[in-house]
Amino acid sequence: MTIILPFKIPDAETRASADGPPDHPPPSGPGRRGTAPGTSAATWVESFACHRRRPQEVYWLKENAELLSLLRVMQQRAGGPAGAGGIGGEAALSPLRPFCDGATRQLRFFPQYYRFILSICLDYEDLTGTPAAASELAHWAAAQGLVEAELSDLQRAEAQQLLARRGIALPVDPGLADRLRRFTRRSATFAIPNRKAAYELTHIVFYLSDYGRRDPGLDARALQSLTYAGLLACLDQDLDLLAEICIALRYAGATPPPYWEQLLSHATAQFTLTPDGFDGRMDGYHACFVTLWWQQVTAVGRKAEPACRLPAGAGQALHIAAPATRSLLAPLSVWLMEAGAGPGRTAPALWQDALSHMAAHSGPDARKQLRNLQNSTPAFEAFWQIFSRAGDCHARYRRIGAGGLSLSP
Repeated sequence: MTIILPFKIPDAETRASADGPPDHPPPSGPGRRGTAPGTSAATWVESFACHRRRPQEVYWLKENAELLSLLRVMQQRAGGPAGAGGIGGEAALSPLRPFCDGATRQLRFFPQYYRFILSICLDYEDLTGTPAAASELAHWAAAQGLVEAELSDLQRAEAQQLLARRGIALPVDPGLADRLRRFTRRSATFAIPNRKAAYELTHIVFYLSDYGRRDPGLDARALQSLTYAGLLACLDQDLDLLAEICIALRYAGATPPPYWEQLLSHATAQFTLTPDGFDGRMDGYHACFVTLWWQQVTAVGRKAEPACRLPAGAGQALHIAAPATRSLLAPLSVWLMEAGAGPGRTAPALWQDALSHMAAHSGPDARKQLRNLQNSTPAFEAFWQIFSRAGDCHARYRRIGAGGLSLSP
């Protein structure tokens, strides 16, 4: 799944109070689960393919590519052939058939979106067992050298993974995997808030592991990076990012901290689905998708529940509202910026002061949330040392030479 970071928008309640009462049916409510297998997937596909956006929009491509990726995870969890696992086969995905039939023209006209277009056609074929020109499109994209237009190693890795699904091996890109792994090993990057870097980290794991089909070959420092990014996601109560991090940890053969997955488990029942309530702005669909994806990944190795299925309630231009959360990241960062500037302020002392400050200004629940996070992983102390930015960044240089700055101790 290619990354497009959405802007945060007011939740449904805030919009209703600002814009007047909604003119759509009431939401399905949190926690309502799936309908009969097949019909659930069909209504979701119809909503995303036909009602939320137009196929000419890049966000249509993104949303439908991500929905099909989720359905493919569900099918793999069910362990069945095309059309199995509550997906419903070609009938359920029929609203996407016109797009696949016209994908040759779509790809030629919008080659810059080749990864989205390929992803949709590949997943359509794999989910339905019926041809959708995915192999021809993949060969055309490779022959046109579209991958050579990518500046990002991450996008090259995604393209490589997509084309490999139809047996196309790109010319060897010396050092690509090594460069990706080098990025994952700089743990300090992920102890400072940077959502773009955190999403790049998780997607590197997805591509190196081929979405959990092989060992991505991560070392202890890369796992530490995922842990640091997860601590920040918990601080921010960012369910979308936290779900991706927990999936990446499991694809890397590690078990996420139980507290993190408890947060996700609680959230899965808290998404609110409003049929025909979508207004064109960003909603919580992606957080919903990756949380359901995480739910499927955690079920691997356990007896399958009867529910490799989507929640009920999809229909027309479906709006998905993520659960209300309360981030501590911004207020904590603002306080650290002001309180931690003086020399001699050690990280442990700042932590104790932070607990007191957050409890006084955000209530006792904030202190409890921070304590839960501290106790969730032994890596917290090292994370806090970096995140708190204790001390200052003054340094003296001795000289500037061919090798750059020579810094004094």
